Amino acid sequence: MMTKSLAEAISINSPILSRRLVGDSAWVIELELPGLSSEVLPGQFAMLSLSESSPTLIPRPFSVYQYLGNHRYSFLIQKFGAGTACLVEAPIGTRLRCTLPLGNGFQVAERERDVVMVAGGVGSAPFLLYAEQRCSLGAGNNTFMFYGGRTSNHLFDSQTFDAIGVPIYYATDDGSAGYTGNVIDCLKKSLDDNAISAEALFLACGPEGMLHAFAKWATKENLNAFLSLETYMGCGYGVCNACPVSTSSQGKYRNWPYVKTCTDGPVFDISDIIF
Repeated sequence: MMTKSLAEAISINSPILSRRLVGDSAWVIELELPGLSSEVLPGQFAMLSLSESSPTLIPRPFSVYQYLGNHRYSFLIQKFGAGTACLVEAPIGTRLRCTLPLGNGFQVAERERDVVMVAGGVGSAPFLLYAEQRCSLGAGNNTFMFYGGRTSNHLFDSQTFDAIGVPIYYATDDGSAGYTGNVIDCLKKSLDDNAISAEALFLACGPEGMLHAFAKWATKENLNAFLSLETYMGCGYGVCNACPVSTSSQGKYRNWPYVKTCTDGPVFDISDIIF
């Protein structure tokens, strides 16, 4: 069955308007996407590829990073292989094939609710949009971000996050910025120090290892938490069945052994999946 997000998706060939380096092998690219609603939820994503002469047959999924006004949107992309390299190395003006918005994103919490966002590497991508939408509600002071990376050069586009004005806790493995150690340990310490509340809404996105550690800890602490999974996807809209995730027998998907990350997620309540 077609999901609401797919029914509302558009497919468009868009020119690259700008590109800026934001860390180690990571860029933010800006596209013009007329016809796309500005009410994209944080965590919803696009499937991107070169519109012509793509080196890969399969497009790559990227969270919508920021809405810049006048039909302009940006995406945070780290270069890993041929599929991502062709996107960040393409000359300005090159047209990309974009299908979006896809998936189910994070619902932006009401103003009174504390929110804690937990990111690792390019897992920060959904949270710029989330933080901006929370700030527009007047909830910047009770929206917290914990952002981890191997080094300070893996805290991608940190200047843009700093400019939003929400409280940010950085963590790096080598101690080059913020807390020395991983972001989950930084999060645990902040909770123990009462810098954040266990009654907050917790949201996480990042590498699989980080998400596993977060999910294990959040479940143990009985936190209200959601994950945005970075599962590999082939199509982005439920046809290829390449992105299954196991479901919990106690969650809302209990009648199904698996659900699809692209259409049922990528955002899931941790109580609904086995991760």
